[in-house]
Amino acid sequence: MRSRETDEIFKILVAQLAYTIMPTTVMGLTISGIGLFAYDRVGNIELLLSVIVGGLASVAKIILMLAHRRFNATQQATVKQAVRWETFHSLLTFVVAGSVGWLASLIFLHGDLSLEVLATGLLFGYCAGVSSRIAVRPYLAATAIIIAALPAITCTALAGGSAHWLLTALFAMFLVAAMQSIWHAYHLSTRQICLRLEMECQARRDPLTGLCNRIALTEAFEALARDDDTLTCLHCFDLDGFKTINDRFGHVAGDELLAAIGKRLLDLQGAANIAVRMGGDEFVVLQPAVRNPADAEGLAATILNALRLPYVISGRPVAIGVSLGYTIERSANADLGTMMRLADAASYRVKRQGGGVDREVPPTLDLTCFSSAA
Repeated sequence: MRSRETDEIFKILVAQLAYTIMPTTVMGLTISGIGLFAYDRVGNIELLLSVIVGGLASVAKIILMLAHRRFNATQQATVKQAVRWETFHSLLTFVVAGSVGWLASLIFLHGDLSLEVLATGLLFGYCAGVSSRIAVRPYLAATAIIIAALPAITCTALAGGSAHWLLTALFAMFLVAAMQSIWHAYHLSTRQICLRLEMECQARRDPLTGLCNRIALTEAFEALARDDDTLTCLHCFDLDGFKTINDRFGHVAGDELLAAIGKRLLDLQGAANIAVRMGGDEFVVLQPAVRNPADAEGLAATILNALRLPYVISGRPVAIGVSLGYTIERSANADLGTMMRLADAASYRVKRQGGGVDREVPPTLDLTCFSSAA
């Protein structure tokens, strides 16, 4: 199943296991109530043991879900952490399922009709709850239902008589239907999550260039590591002569040029850097975790040289100029608004000089602390 899910979908589905406290509480109370009633009627010590196991497992599962909820509220799980949470949920779910199957089997083997009615309700209720609430992890849900239902189905058949055989057939058909419900609910949840993730991605992407937008830039900046021994660099630039291309060749050609620029920036941005279209012909590249100011200067030159290379737009060769300004700040002190203002000032200054690269450094920043190359 994991091979069919992306890591993001897997983590979201596992996180949902933390939100079944009420059904788990109800099932724990039901197991305890029916089991204690049956023990009082029959006096079989195994009935009492099944109640103790099911009750303790239900309490442990509630505690696990509360811990999982607190975890979800403070951070997003890694894949390794999600696997660990899923394993804990699975083990406790299987213990509860085993107690349900054990209790129902003992009741059907005893042959008390009034207790069999209660055991039937317990088994149907448990399987219905699992197939609807834990279906986000289908193998977990299917295994739990088999653990709970298969022993009871076997014991019902062994009890003999037409009524028990009919009940066995009903249990078997319900088991098949529950499996189908699990997979249906799982696929529905997966489709809904995929749609939500796609919409979130589109909300943070510029549709023309495929680059990030302002929202994504703000979120990325807020998520930066605030280390005192690293620098954050912000490159701001726009295109020189873009209006002329629009006027001469039309807005379709202008859009084609912007898309081509976006592709080049995506090729350049690497794993850490984030390329952003702010709007029109204005772009930003966020360069985090810089240790040598020369790396920021090198990226600025790389962007400039790459974007100045000719383009073929609607079958015509087109060249464009770039005015790029960048600024650097200690990561611990970096503020997006301030850095945008400084980088824009450098960009406007170099544009008046005919294009190229310029830098604006905060007066409070001493770059010699990072590299003599500064």
